[in-house]
Amino acid sequence: MKETKKISFWRHLEQSLTPDDMFHETEVQANRLGMLILLCSGILLVVIMALTAFGIFPLRWETIFSPSVPALAEIAALVVVCYAVDYDKWWLKYLLMLGLVIIYARLDSMLTHKAAILMVLPVVFSSRYFSRRLTVFTAVLATVIFFFSAAWGANHGMINLNIVTMDEGREFVATGGFLGQAVVNAGVSDDMLIRNTLLYDYLPKWLMFSIAAIVSCNIARRGREMVVNQHEEDVKTARMKTELDLASRIQAAMLPGSRQVVPETAGARICGFMDPAKEVGGDFYDYFLIDDDHLCMVIADVSGKGIPAALSMMAVRIILNDNIKMGKSPAQAVADTNNLFCARNTAEMFVTVWLGILELSTGKLTAVNAGHEYPVLRQPGGDFEMLRGKHGLVIGAMEDIRYSEYVLRIEPGSKFFVYTDGLPEATDAENSMFGEKRMLLALNKDPEASPEQVLLNVREAVDGFVKDAEQFDDLTMMCLEYRGKQG
Repeated sequence: MKETKKISFWRHLEQSLTPDDMFHETEVQANRLGMLILLCSGILLVVIMALTAFGIFPLRWETIFSPSVPALAEIAALVVVCYAVDYDKWWLKYLLMLGLVIIYARLDSMLTHKAAILMVLPVVFSSRYFSRRLTVFTAVLATVIFFFSAAWGANHGMINLNIVTMDEGREFVATGGFLGQAVVNAGVSDDMLIRNTLLYDYLPKWLMFSIAAIVSCNIARRGREMVVNQHEEDVKTARMKTELDLASRIQAAMLPGSRQVVPETAGARICGFMDPAKEVGGDFYDYFLIDDDHLCMVIADVSGKGIPAALSMMAVRIILNDNIKMGKSPAQAVADTNNLFCARNTAEMFVTVWLGILELSTGKLTAVNAGHEYPVLRQPGGDFEMLRGKHGLVIGAMEDIRYSEYVLRIEPGSKFFVYTDGLPEATDAENSMFGEKRMLLALNKDPEASPEQVLLNVREAVDGFVKDAEQFDDLTMMCLEYRGKQG
C-alpha cells in the first residue's frame, strides 16, 4: 500500500505542478538577487555624489542631487518591501523591474553618454525570471522611461564632445542647456552638434538596447523551456526510481532470505545472498522443501542486466518451481522449462541454471547443470574443492535439449556452495578478476563456519578485492550445511 502511494504521489506531482509552481523558487532567488543589485546601485549613487562633491566629477551639484536623493529613497523603500514580504509575492518582480528601470534612468540622466549600459541592465536581469512576459514588460517600460531620462540628460547631463572636431587650442564655454546650447564657441553650429549627438551617441545606445531586449526575451523563453523540460525529466526519473525500488523489493521478497524453510530436525541448514548490480537483477536463488525428505536448491543467472533480465528471471523461476513441485526429476524439470522459455523468448536471452534435489535422510544429491558455474564441496574435515563436470546447454538457446543428471553422496558435516559468475568475475579498478583461486581461499578461511558466516567471509573477500570499483554483474551465492537427518 505504501509503495502504491509513492507512485501515486509522482503521478500527482506530474499532473498538478503548474509552471508558476515550478518557477516559484526561481522567482524567490531572483528577487533576492534583485535586492542585492538595488543595494549595489545605492552604493554607486553615494560614490557618484561624493565624487561630485569633491570636484572629481565635472558636474553641477544640482545635476547629481536632484536624481540621486529620490533614487536612494526608492531603493530604501524597495528593500523594505522585499524584507516585509520575504521575497515571496508574485507582483514583487514587477515592482523590482520598475524600481531598477527608474533608478538606472536617473543614473543615465546624470551621465548621459557614459551610462549607456545602464539601459540594458534591467532588461537583461529580467530574463533571470525565465518569463518572456516580464522581459517584454521591462523592455517597454525601459523604452518609455529612458526616453524621459534622455530628455532630462540632454539639458542637464554630461554631453559627449568627442562627436565633433575642434581646432587645436580652441577654447569653449560650457553653459548648460539643451545639447547644442550646452557649449559656446565649439566651432560647430548648434544644429550640427544636436545632429551628431543624436546620430553618434543616442542612436547607438538605442540600437544596443533593442538588441539586448531581443536577446533577453529569447533567453527568457529558452530558459523557461529548458527548466520545464528538465522538470519533466526529473519527474520521469523520480517515478522510474520509485518503480525500480518497488520492483527491487518485490524481487527481494521472492527470495527465501533468512526465513527458515528447512526445520532443524531435517539435518540441513541453508542460506543464500544476492546483490544485484542494478536496482533489479537477473540472478536468483531459491530453496524449498518438496516433501519432508527432499530439499530443492536452485541458482540461476540470466544474461543481461536490469528490468529485462529481472522479468526473464521471474519467468524461469516460476516455471522451474512448478515443474519441480509436479514431481519431475531435475533433468526433466530443466528440459521442460527450457522448452517453455524458448517458445516465449522474444528477447533472445539465455539462462544458466544449477538445480539439485537433496534427499535429507541419505545425503543423496541429484543435480543438473545447464551451463552454470561449477559447484564447490567440502567433505567433513577437509577443504572446499571445485566439483568439475560436464555442462549442459543454457536455457533459452534452443528447444528439445536433453539434460543429464549427476549424483553426489554428501556426508554429514559437509558443506555445499553454489554461486553465479558475478563472484569469480568481480573486477577491481585495474580490470583484474577475483577468480576461482581467491574464492576458494575465502571459503577455506574458516571452513568450519556456519553457512551464514561462509557467505560473509566470501563477500568480505570480494569487497576487499574490488574496493571502490563499480559492480558490473549481479553477485549471488548459496551455501548448504548437511548434518544428517535427526531422528
